[in-house]
Amino acid sequence: MDNIQQQVNSALEERARQQHERQWAQFVDKYSLSVLYPAKVLPKDKSRKIKTDKDLINARLLENGLLFEDLQTLPQIQVGVAQVVDNLQRTGCFHSVQLQIATNEDPETSVEYPHELEVILDEKNWYSLYIGGGFKHEGFEESLNNGTKLPKAQFEVSATLPNLTGYLDSTLLRYTVDQTSTSSVMLSHERPLYAWLGDTSALGEYLLALPKGSQYSFGIRAVLDTVDYEWTRSYKEYMRYISCRVDNSGRVQRPDMVPGYYWGIDWALSLRDIIPRKHATMPYSADASAEIVASSGTSLKHSLTWEARANGASCDDRLQPTAGLDWYSKMELAGPPGDVGYAKAQGGAAIHFPLIRNGLLALHGTCSGGYLKPISYGGVCKPATIGDRFFVGGPMQLRGFLPAGIGPRTRSGGSTSPGGDSIGGTLFYTACLAASVSPPGILRDYGIRLFGFANAGTLVGTTEGIPLQSIIKSTRSSVGAGVAASTPMGRMEVTYAWPIRYGPRDARRNLQFGFGFHFG
Repeated sequence: MDNIQQQVNSALEERARQQHERQWAQFVDKYSLSVLYPAKVLPKDKSRKIKTDKDLINARLLENGLLFEDLQTLPQIQVGVAQVVDNLQRTGCFHSVQLQIATNEDPETSVEYPHELEVILDEKNWYSLYIGGGFKHEGFEESLNNGTKLPKAQFEVSATLPNLTGYLDSTLLRYTVDQTSTSSVMLSHERPLYAWLGDTSALGEYLLALPKGSQYSFGIRAVLDTVDYEWTRSYKEYMRYISCRVDNSGRVQRPDMVPGYYWGIDWALSLRDIIPRKHATMPYSADASAEIVASSGTSLKHSLTWEARANGASCDDRLQPTAGLDWYSKMELAGPPGDVGYAKAQGGAAIHFPLIRNGLLALHGTCSGGYLKPISYGGVCKPATIGDRFFVGGPMQLRGFLPAGIGPRTRSGGSTSPGGDSIGGTLFYTACLAASVSPPGILRDYGIRLFGFANAGTLVGTTEGIPLQSIIKSTRSSVGAGVAASTPMGRMEVTYAWPIRYGPRDARRNLQFGFGFHFG
């Protein structure tokens, strides 16, 4: 009898506890409060002064949904606080960001607004140095899918000056050198656009009044770099360029890495040299096709680029989506005072349908395409160079084919591309239909999904006039299966594909490793 009574008492206690939790949750959901404007911005270390502009911090609070002097529920405030902390941490200017609700001790305002918001910032030093190494991102995916090529190791030294002006700005100087003694140098500076204009100017005030106005960024960059295409095209491209960018996020290494919607406008002026691969035993000879040698030389490119991306903002998960729509678009116009002229447009979309609740089974459809049209500007400019054309292939684009594995090729290539150098095209499309399933057990907990797919795509044309028949006849296709995982670095996948329609000189590979930031 005692055991039965203990079980009954335990059951009653558990029921009372659950009822108390439900009542507390209902109270929290309904409890509202109003906080005084502006928020107090305080240093974590009381002996230091705050360097960051306080008006900028309050602007970020408003942009992330914290409504001052207006009633908000605690869950609404919690969501806004989480967004603000993430937004400020991504600037790289703080060790930590804390927000807390405190009691308003001002006798003049405490009756109407008994609470105030405190933002506690642990600001980083005015400089940071980095010395380290790793692998170059150029050609990394090709090396993963080529048994004869290893990733290039590189040594890096960089100095960053964060938040010097107090407007969450960043100045970066970076030098890298790889194992072949190829070096690159980059100098950049970014800060909010309104800070360049002045927050007291009419345009600066207008920008701050926009929904995300304080996050619009203006950056300047100067780069000296050499990009290695020798494994697919038998040449390197030595680039010296300066660029300016206006975008809605700032601190952008790659637009597809930005969390949420992105748009940006780039102006660039670049001086480029195409350098054919040198012969291993005859240093004055080129280990490249005649077409690559004929394309060598210097060109000056002056361009304006617009790019917009959803970056999975409308999907339930950015890296492993099961529901939602994703898209991107990019347009580029090149012309005088450069000597290369063209208009280039590309874009893509992906749609995801859940077939079973909680995304256990889902269908995916993706497509992308692009077109490049030469513009001579009355004979002032020459057509696009090989580096401006499209290249198609690879695990995240057209599975079963290597990067730059399809499309126009030369009759013969260098020693690393015996099937012919890829010379790119002016029109391409890719499409994919896939189904994915979330496996049971621990694999599901780690965000792993199994998927099957059917890919199709083509790349055609290096001259004007591309008939529809040429597009249809040149289409490549493949089917296969794979496994994908979400990681802090992005989406990683391993696939095995069977090309079912291909050309005799296409570069194909069944087993592939892919890395990216979206479902390809």
